[in-house]
Amino acid sequence: MKEYKTILYQLGVPQEGACTITMNRPDQRNAINREMANELLDAFTRVRGEEGVKVVILTGAGKSFCAGGDLTVLPGFDHYTIFEWLGRTGYGIIRAITENEKVVVAKIKGHCIAGGLELALACDLIYASEKTKFGVTEITMGILPGWGGTVRLAKSLPIFRGKEILLSGRKDYTAREIYEMGLLTRVFPEEEFESKVNEMVAGLCQVPADSLRMGKAVMNLSFEGIPWDAAMAIERSAIAWLFHSEHVQTLRKAALDALEAMKKAAPQEGGK
Repeated sequence: MKEYKTILYQLGVPQEGACTITMNRPDQRNAINREMANELLDAFTRVRGEEGVKVVILTGAGKSFCAGGDLTVLPGFDHYTIFEWLGRTGYGIIRAITENEKVVVAKIKGHCIAGGLELALACDLIYASEKTKFGVTEITMGILPGWGGTVRLAKSLPIFRGKEILLSGRKDYTAREIYEMGLLTRVFPEEEFESKVNEMVAGLCQVPADSLRMGKAVMNLSFEGIPWDAAMAIERSAIAWLFHSEHVQTLRKAALDALEAMKKAAPQEGGK
């Protein structure tokens, strides 16, 4: 098993069929340095090959999800290396999450700020505890979110709400405010947070892996704004492919057997 220094990679947590990836720099509120970025990219690439995993949970150790990029990284950038950090490392992580065959769940508590929110926006489902604080602060430093936050806020929210989050630079939006704006999947009370998220994960782990993968892929393509007819054609093709899966064929055989049994049990026309 490969060892990481800034993240935890746990198969079978919280249950079989799941893998939990935990950002593990709690003393820095899980701020993303170069080492963590490289390990996140490696972990999300690696988990794609875990055959028994259906759901990946991304979370943070300690009291926060992620406070964004580690400011100690900034002095090392120049006009050229900043493009590598954004266009190669950051973009690679975001793609490894969004294009992952597994369902990726963001499990958020504490602080979800700047780059932390960008990671969450790349996930399929976002669950937060009610005491979580959200925001993107890059604009107060004279820059913009660079791992897709500017774009995903525009795609995920009514544009006027996305603009407020981006342009205000606030880092104190409550989970309830962000939820009411339309961004989060659900917000749970602090004392119920762990059990409620685990319950949602357990439900996902009961769904056939192939249909989870196809459902995610079709919705992602629709989210990207492809033409309606093309999206519908992709949906039909996905269903046709899934129809030949072992799970569906087992259900189909059971249904056919039940119909045959009903025919045999029904009284024959003209019989006594």
